[in-house]
Amino acid sequence: MPKKTLVLTLALVLVAALFAGCWGSSGSSSSKPSSSSSMAPSSSSVTSGSGSMSGSMSGVPGDSGAASGSVSGSMSGSGAGGASSSGSMSGSSSAAAPAAAPADGDGWMTRLVNAGNPLPEGFTVETVDIRGYENRPFDKRAAADLEAMLADAEAAGCKLYLVSGYRSVERQTALFKRKTNSFMAEGFSREEAEKQAAMWVARPGTSEHNTGLAADIVSADWYSKHSDLTADFEDTPEFEWLYAHCADYGFILRYPRGKENVTGVTYEPWHYRYVGKDAAKAIMQAGGTLEEYTGAHTA
Repeated sequence: MPKKTLVLTLALVLVAALFAGCWGSSGSSSSKPSSSSSMAPSSSSVTSGSGSMSGSMSGVPGDSGAASGSVSGSMSGSGAGGASSSGSMSGSSSAAAPAAAPADGDGWMTRLVNAGNPLPEGFTVETVDIRGYENRPFDKRAAADLEAMLADAEAAGCKLYLVSGYRSVERQTALFKRKTNSFMAEGFSREEAEKQAAMWVARPGTSEHNTGLAADIVSADWYSKHSDLTADFEDTPEFEWLYAHCADYGFILRYPRGKENVTGVTYEPWHYRYVGKDAAKAIMQAGGTLEEYTGAHTA
């Protein structure tokens, strides 16, 4: 074979080999997701927490509000109550706000808050004003159920009045001081007055009102006959309706009579706590408390 023909043949073989290698590499890499491809995280990547976060998560899905908790890396697009949905992962972003509630599915509903289980420092919750009231905020995720309960009670001839919903820690501090001062005026020492006050008004950070999930409710005409909340509310048709139907809307009578040694709070027929419909039915049917339901029998 002539030398020029041999050289040309070798050159053609080399070119063919290079082309085969390039096309093979391209076909292979197309089947691999790049490191920047979007990923749909599973719900197992969301964990419950008490305000501390590894990375950040935020989301405002649908009408049920936003929940935030701890994730590995940063994720956007969480579902209500911490359920995850498809989102994109793109490295770390700026830190999110403190967790509004444990991001463990429906765990935010039954979060126990009492003297022995205070809210974490920096706790926040997204609230909306309840329809028909200028300043009665409530956890956005549970507001619709509260509004439905108030509306249905009125339709049944038992018009209710929402005394209070969410309270800031600052507001709770003012209420606790006022109650403490009233006992001191009766001759109690400050230490004893605070102990007595804590039986009626939770210490700041330990009140369910600070969660945005508690509501004080009485009959619409209550304050035309009373100057304060008292146990006499149990003698009204409105209380009977609430007690019979509150679980249908996800609420429980939070501090029942005879359970003071469990809750650490005196009987309050006006105080209702949102825990979700399943938990509410279980608790009300058993005549129990949130402490007993969650396994924490003492406050």
